[in-house]
Amino acid sequence: MPSQPKVLPRFDQLPLHDGDPPNSAWGLWGDGPENSLGSLNYLTDDLVQRTIKEEVKTGQRVSLNLPLDLFNPPLLGRAGFEQKVIDKNPLVVNDDVITFNTQGSSQWDSLRHFAYQQDKRFYNGTTQADIHACDRTAINGLQTWSARGLAGRGVLIDYASYASRHGIDVNHFSDHAISLADILAVIKEQGVDLLQGDVLFLRTGYVAAYKELDVAGRERVANLREWCGLGQSRETTEWLWQRQFAAVASDSPGFEVRPPTEKEWHLHPILLAGWGTPLGELFDLDALADLCSQNSRWSFFFTSSPLNYMGAVASPPNAIAIL
Repeated sequence: MPSQPKVLPRFDQLPLHDGDPPNSAWGLWGDGPENSLGSLNYLTDDLVQRTIKEEVKTGQRVSLNLPLDLFNPPLLGRAGFEQKVIDKNPLVVNDDVITFNTQGSSQWDSLRHFAYQQDKRFYNGTTQADIHACDRTAINGLQTWSARGLAGRGVLIDYASYASRHGIDVNHFSDHAISLADILAVIKEQGVDLLQGDVLFLRTGYVAAYKELDVAGRERVANLREWCGLGQSRETTEWLWQRQFAAVASDSPGFEVRPPTEKEWHLHPILLAGWGTPLGELFDLDALADLCSQNSRWSFFFTSSPLNYMGAVASPPNAIAIL
């Protein structure tokens, strides 16, 4: 793994090379194989060892994975979860076979998921032709993440609880934007420090609100293309660049608010295709929020082991937080 950039370019110096898409940072990690890891390069062995010593205090742990079959009907028109239990008669044995869209529940988006739409290029200049050159290709897939796993310091920004305390009415199934000012206010109230290479978790309350819906409500939400999330703006994007998170995740379907507050600062292409920063969506953060509140601590040791197969576009995170 390469050493971290000695000097982080200023945000106004992006893109790093003429002809690259807006705000991209291709080549920040050099031109070796590690460049394909993007910001996951921050999760060094030294960082993991230090984080375990500093963050694991009680041994309490909580899963961050929603059930694969929670969203029914599936969101965004994706294929639903199916299970077939196989009776291995005459043996008294069962197998099962499951099929599901890898973005149908808690998920990591890989760097081949979302491109710069105008430039039609993914991270490091990868094109659709590169990805679809044959039936299965490896470029920008999750296998490089899976081979070593994700592990490091996680930090929870619990906007849902903050909004409740301050009487902020959040419609989770609309374009409720969480501004940078909101984020900074939550950070100040929680008293948490952010470090380079952290994994940022933003709890909006979307999952908790979804679980309260009746059948008709879930059917309505399944067809919506609106949800709460981080509001897009230049100042938000510049803040994310300055913080240099290893990855970011939330409990909403898209991490950022949809429709965007400012289309120019749509974060999916910038984070995934521009910076190589993993995006997590629909993470289960409710029990984690309770545990953090009980301990008056908002940072923890985080691990994730995505599915391991060549060319994965997305994967359940198989994630655990340990306090």
